[in-house]
Parts: sequence; structure tokens; C-alpha cells
Amino acid sequence: MVDATYEPVNTPGISKRDRDDIIQRDYPLLVADLKGLLTDQSTPLILIKANVYRLLKNRLIEDTFNVLNDRSLPFPSTGHQTEFYNAFAAILKSTGLTV
Repeated sequence: MVDATYEPVNTPGISKRDRDDIIQRDYPLLVADLKGLLTDQSTPLILIKANVYRLLKNRLIEDTFNVLNDRSLPFPSTGHQTEFYNAFAAILKSTGLTV
């Protein structure tokens, strides 16, 4: 698991717009991290959290990363654990991957 940014964004007082701006600002750092961690950019990625998916999916695909999910997944610690589990499992099953 890799964070989209290393600056805390889910804290009181930070607006949704500011959260999005921080994630977009730190995109080059995320790409650098991914390139350092992955043996190649075809390694499957699954984006978690609605704003991360919305903001980064197309950018990652344009930069030739292999994003598997075609819809956002909820963050599993906010009461959506079952929904997350089912959606994550469906993505893996649709691509023939297993844990």
C-alpha cells in the first residue's frame, strides 16, 4: 500500500478542495515512489478512496500505470469494510488475480 501523499489530509479544518489540491500537488512524488517500488509499470494498481480514484486514475493511466479498478472503492476504515471487501474481491476476480 502506498499513500497518494505523505501530508495528512483527512484532518479537521482541511477543506475537500485543499485535500484534492494536496493530492494533486504530490502526484510527482507518488509516481517517483511507484517507480522505485515496482519492477515495471504494468504491475496492477488498485486505487482506494473516492477522491484518490477521481483525481489520480486517469493521470496514472496516462503515465502508463496499470490501474485495475473502473470505479472508486471506499476507504475500509470508515464503516464501509464489507463494501470495500466485496468490491476489492470483485476486482481481483475480474482480472484473474488472487490474494
